[in-house]
Amino acid sequence: MVYAKSRTLKRHFEGSPPRGNLELKTVELPPFNNGEVLLQALLLAGDPYLGVAAKRLKEGDAMMRQQVVRTVEIKIYTTFII
Repeated sequence: MVYAKSRTLKRHFEGSPPRGNLELKTVELPPFNNGEVLLQALLLAGDPYLGVAAKRLKEGDAMMRQQVVRTVEIKIYTTFII
């Protein structure tokens, strides 16, 4: 099983998010399929535009941001023709 952390929007805010308006959840990821890649976030950007972007989200949606990642696992399938 693979677990990931997800930052979700609990309540909308103006300016910098006050403590409690964002929630950090741990979620179990489903098994990944052929052609998918599992990445680990090493660095997350804390860009000022996140407050503007959050206005387009519904409460409970995951916050998206830029990040630096490393590849953990790649699941690639190949087809052999004999």
